[in-house]
Amino acid sequence: MTTRLDHAFAAVDAANSQDPNWEEGKPANLLYGQRMTEEQQRMFPQADDVLRIACRGQHIERWTLPRSDFPMNRPGYLQWRQEQGRRHAERIAGIMADAGYPAEDIDRARRMLTKQGIKRDPQVQALEDVICFTFIRWYLGDFMTAIPDEKMPRIIEKTARKMSAEARARALAEFPMPDTFARYFRDADDSRPVTRAVIVSHGQPGDPEPQQATIEALAAEVARHDPGLEVLGATLAMPGALARTCRSDCVVYPMFMAEGWFTGTELPRRLTEAGAPGAHIMRPFGTDPGLPDLIVDKVRQAADAQGWTLDQVTLLLSAHGSQRSQASFQITTALAERLSPHFASVVTGFVEQEPFIADAARGLDRAISLPLFALKAEHVLEDLPEALDKAGFAGPRLDPVGLAPEVPAMIARSIAAEVKGLK
Repeated sequence: MTTRLDHAFAAVDAANSQDPNWEEGKPANLLYGQRMTEEQQRMFPQADDVLRIACRGQHIERWTLPRSDFPMNRPGYLQWRQEQGRRHAERIAGIMADAGYPAEDIDRARRMLTKQGIKRDPQVQALEDVICFTFIRWYLGDFMTAIPDEKMPRIIEKTARKMSAEARARALAEFPMPDTFARYFRDADDSRPVTRAVIVSHGQPGDPEPQQATIEALAAEVARHDPGLEVLGATLAMPGALARTCRSDCVVYPMFMAEGWFTGTELPRRLTEAGAPGAHIMRPFGTDPGLPDLIVDKVRQAADAQGWTLDQVTLLLSAHGSQRSQASFQITTALAERLSPHFASVVTGFVEQEPFIADAARGLDRAISLPLFALKAEHVLEDLPEALDKAGFAGPRLDPVGLAPEVPAMIARSIAAEVKGLK
């Protein structure tokens, strides 16, 4: 005899069988749904029909709403995720209604698939645990080959934070993982509130006190804008600064421009040494979503003072660059592309790689220089002026973007939003 559950599973599988993307000889979405069911049966063998159907249909017809239909930025990604959840919920609701399930069960499935009550509703959390186990068991390996190494700790941390304490303990027992990843499953304490943010910068190893004072002053300004928790500052160069300020229940805001080896590998290592292995590391200042608008505003002010309109201005973005890592180059190039519609042109130059600042700045007309540096340190005080002088650059020279008076409020907003997203 065919049950309601059989009817629902058959309808989900029929829909997912239309996926044009194939994996291991099957339509990818069909295979994903079957893997979700396998994990659910292992983790929650006594699950009721609603959880079973939500697991099977969690990605139903996902390919019909491409990521490319939304802006290719963080807000666009979140909009895509939200719309996918809504569409999945409604599609499963229709299948369950056709199978004869009552409205109460259908509403529960909707809540589960749109993640209403995660960390509070046991069934919503159970679905999330199955999703995370399916990802780790079947998809993490391929994911790691496609994602830069420095971004993986943040992805692993986010996965661990989504899981229940029981699921994290089970993951540690079932999956072999290096300690750099395992620490997130040990230290992601759901019940521990985040009450502190620490803004971290590189500092100056040879003379650490001035930069430490600078980052502490910035932290005090950020706190004045009330992000909802205590804000402290520390540099990596100041002995003991991380240990004094960071703990596993804090968020860390890297006052760096690039998202690379330092934020993905070295900073987590330093935090572990400082006794804060569970600290949540945010994306660095250089990726802050408010940065492009801030840059346009600062350049507009400088252009107005010269009597220029923005469509007459050449913007010179100068950054650190590196011979070893392309992180600084990539983020600067991406930012230049995003800013280019506002200006006549956007030119990039670097301290430690081609195109060097002195070459990029040569021969520019109606140009404004803006350094993509978080703080005013050695490169900004010495290398940048020297390169601009060498190029004969005659336009306005703005302070590093990290020194803009609007920055503390921008950081406070980002910290508040990040902490809200962790709850």
